[in-house]
Amino acid sequence: MSLSLSGVNVRYGSSQVINDVNMDVPDQGVVCLLGRNGVGKTTLLKSIAGLLRLASGMISYNGRDLTRLAPDRIARLGMRLVLQDGNVFPGLTVAEHLQLGLGAVGKHRSGQLLESFPALHARLGQQVQTLSGGERKMLVIAQALASDPRLLLLDEPTEGVQPTVVQEIERVIQRVAAERAVVLVEQNIDVALRVGGYGYVMEKGRIVEQGMLVDIARKGLLHRYLVV
Repeated sequence: MSLSLSGVNVRYGSSQVINDVNMDVPDQGVVCLLGRNGVGKTTLLKSIAGLLRLASGMISYNGRDLTRLAPDRIARLGMRLVLQDGNVFPGLTVAEHLQLGLGAVGKHRSGQLLESFPALHARLGQQVQTLSGGERKMLVIAQALASDPRLLLLDEPTEGVQPTVVQEIERVIQRVAAERAVVLVEQNIDVALRVGGYGYVMEKGRIVEQGMLVDIARKGLLHRYLVV
């Protein structure tokens, strides 16, 4: 397994937010993390990326213990986190923003990224604050992919995005997952079923269901835990 969580507990002060979570993510494909708002999904992603310390438990990546590593060291191991409200830098163009992620990787990598995000290609000279919400989400995903990570953590990339952009983001996720691992936090059941294989469902900081998404959906459990 590429990523493994064992008995993970996370607290905010005296409040227990994540409770004894166990999770395995293979080195390829999409694993979905599902649940209503406020059940701990984003907290779990931040913990994996090293932004939050564990109260107890262990997170390992390719056999290496991440529990006490700083976020920058975890990133250098080939992991990238894209949060739901991923920030862009006003005043920079799309091309400049991508270059921040590319660094010394070179122009050939830039061309590969733009093939995956054709909507951005036409806006390379445009300042990022003028992009639509969906275009900004594509931009932060593209920037995360610029360094060629082996594991991508995506926090609700389709939330608040118009349907045509959702379809483009889905296509990108599927292309990425053909070569590497993706952990996808998603509340849109249809999106999860289209791009995901295995899934974990969270409720009150715990994993309450896991298995192939089609099987969980067949039992009616996705609607039980996702639909208010």
